[in-house]
Amino acid sequence: MKRLAQLDSIRGLASLSVVFHHLWQSAPVLPAVFYYSPARIFLGGHQAVILFFILSGFVLALPFLSGRAVPYSAYIIKRICRIYLPYLAALIIAVAAASFLHHKTEDQVGSFFYFFWQSGFSLRLIAEHLTLLTNFNTNAYNTVIWSLLHEMRISLIFPLLMILVVRRGLLFNLIVCLLLNMVSAINDIYGLESSRGFHTSYMDTVYYTSFFILGALLAKYRIELMGLFQRTGKLQKGAALAAAILLYAYSRFISDKIHLPFNRVFDDYGIALAVAFFIILALSSTRLIKLLSLNFVSFLGTISYSLYLYHFIVFLALAYTIQPYIPYWLFGLLTLTISILAASASYYLVEKPAIALGRHLSSYVSRPERPEIRKTPDTEPAVQQI
Repeated sequence: MKRLAQLDSIRGLASLSVVFHHLWQSAPVLPAVFYYSPARIFLGGHQAVILFFILSGFVLALPFLSGRAVPYSAYIIKRICRIYLPYLAALIIAVAAASFLHHKTEDQVGSFFYFFWQSGFSLRLIAEHLTLLTNFNTNAYNTVIWSLLHEMRISLIFPLLMILVVRRGLLFNLIVCLLLNMVSAINDIYGLESSRGFHTSYMDTVYYTSFFILGALLAKYRIELMGLFQRTGKLQKGAALAAAILLYAYSRFISDKIHLPFNRVFDDYGIALAVAFFIILALSSTRLIKLLSLNFVSFLGTISYSLYLYHFIVFLALAYTIQPYIPYWLFGLLTLTISILAASASYYLVEKPAIALGRHLSSYVSRPERPEIRKTPDTEPAVQQI
């Protein structure tokens, strides 16, 4: 099956929104338009992570659905090389920067930035970070890695999840997602396990597993959903797009303002509905595909993982050095520019070699006979103007 480059572009735009989110969090003043209007979608850091999880489930599911799944050992080798090796390179840089700069005081860097990098060089913390699986303090060196922890944990069991997705129907798998949410909710109520970092508990992984399943279900039923989209009138498509934008922008906003039990389930699944629509739209609309194929947007997709990995390191390094002495707009511009440059260097120097290494090592694993599973047709419906 050919690579769906437009989905990479969506991931790239989401990574860029994470950069804007962290700049927004630390900004002394933010225009109201970015807080109250649908322009919030450009600052949606949490929304972007939900999108990452759903996209990962979607993309990882495609080989299983088409009968092209590789042996588990080859699959794990590729995932480790794809996720862990670039993460390890970024970790080394983050630890070095934190060790060198952590002596700055809160007055010198500001309370927001001072929350990070105060651990300095800690062998215990570094050892915990090297696992990328345990419940550890992800705020110590590079706070964004909390989502990678769940990516690695869920990657280990994803082939098992695909047995359910392939062999069972939609309702059964949605019930599984509901049960996973209930287990996580019980943990939230009774405090059975707490996170040592930002949402790093194993119960959090149970919760986020449901979004991987949703992504896999979206991949399984994409043909039907694309067909439904194409049969829908322009007015209904416009209304659905407006609803998706509002859900993506305001689901988190509303739950922050109105405190209800299980808030994160309501806001995250509102976001998930919006993400599902965006993915189907990106697969179905020629106009959106052309937009996502623009050189800069496509390049953002290419470097999206490295941009996610390195922007917070750049953000803190500038905060601990020059941020107190320059206007905030210049700090933001430098953070964005240097982050893109660092991500580009990381992609070519670390990511591409790591991906190639994964392919090379996995090629040594002999391929068994393909299991008898239902195949999803490779022929996608023709994309449509919208």
